[in-house]
Formats: sequence, C-alpha cells, structure tokens
Amino acid sequence: MNSIEATNRVSKTRGDIRNIRSKGMVPAIIYGGTEENKKITLSKKQIKTLLEKENFLSNIIKINLEGKEVEVLPRDISYHPTSDEPIHIDFLRIVK
Repeated sequence: MNSIEATNRVSKTRGDIRNIRSKGMVPAIIYGGTEENKKITLSKKQIKTLLEKENFLSNIIKINLEGKEVEVLPRDISYHPTSDEPIHIDFLRIVK
C-alpha cells in the first residue's frame, strides 16, 4: 500500500489555487463517508511517482493528514491541457 503526506488547505479563490500550484503542490479533495469533505494539498513530486505506476487508480493509498491516516481510492485526476501535469485529484474515502 502506498503512503503520501498531505496538508489541509484553505483556498477561496482561483488565485489561491494558482499559488498552491506554483509552489509545486497539487490541490486535491477527499470525499465520502460520514465525515466532511477535506480540501488538501499534495506534493507534485510524490504524485508523479505514484502516477508512473500503471495501477494508480485501483490502489488504496494511505494519506497522512496532520498525524491521522486516511485510506482513500483515487477517483479522478485532472491534467493541464498542454503540459499534462496533474492539476487536481479527487479521492474517495474508504469507510469500514
């Protein structure tokens, strides 16, 4: 099982999202289950290494979010139209 570090994000405008991306981070969201949706940021470098594996969308990933581990399944990845860089990822929370 793969593991990745994440941080919470508070972004309200497109400019905030652009700043996150310019710092080498990828905005993402964790949804599902009974908990609230969580807006997070991930390292683009870590995401790219996971994306190189051909089974990224079918693997369970552990996201370390402020000392708490959340098991998720990647659901959707948005790519930049010209550079093919990941610009947003949706994760589905796995609930026992």
